[in-house]
Amino acid sequence: MRLNQKKIEEVSITILGEEGLPLIRELYGKENVSEFDLANRTKKDIKIIRKQLYLLYNNNVVGFTRKKDKQKGWYIYYWTLLPESIMFLPVKKRKEALVELRVKLEVENKEIFFSCKNNCVRLNFDQAMDFEFHCPECGELVSQVGSEGPEQIKKRIAEIEEELANAEKTEPKAKKSKPIKETKKKIPVKKTKKVVKAAAKKAIKKVIKTKAKKKK
Repeated sequence: MRLNQKKIEEVSITILGEEGLPLIRELYGKENVSEFDLANRTKKDIKIIRKQLYLLYNNNVVGFTRKKDKQKGWYIYYWTLLPESIMFLPVKKRKEALVELRVKLEVENKEIFFSCKNNCVRLNFDQAMDFEFHCPECGELVSQVGSEGPEQIKKRIAEIEEELANAEKTEPKAKKSKPIKETKKKIPVKKTKKVVKAAAKKAIKKVIKTKAKKKK
């Protein structure tokens, strides 16, 4: 998925809703933006901006650094969007939804449910016993009702599984880097021996010359 401003906004709406778009637009393409600057630019209360930023942070959509104000003595937070985390957020959300649906399907298949004739609330067996099989809203007797759409839950599970499978196919796979081989220059043994011998001969000649000079 190529990340442009539109894609980032689409993902962020799933977390903050439409009311979070001004914040995302102020963060896009910038780094280390003060939360107070964000509040001023979006014309929203600092508490609302902080709440939205913490929601984004809990979903790994933004990161922050903080600096202490020397004059006032408190910390100011500076925020930055994290494009790499945003890229994988839709897949993460689908996986979370899949887990919730599977749990819900298991409950629907195992539990017995009760409701009154006015359909005020839907109670499982334990809840119905707690209220002595009377509706907690209207006081009417409750009776057993069928499961709430297990076939629809199964259909949605299949859809999400297909979406995840397609996402894995289209997701670019990282190329495996080949191990780097260390290449050392091999010095021929014969040549090194010759070099050593030549150096030794030169050293001996120097010693002989110095001795001869001393004798003179």
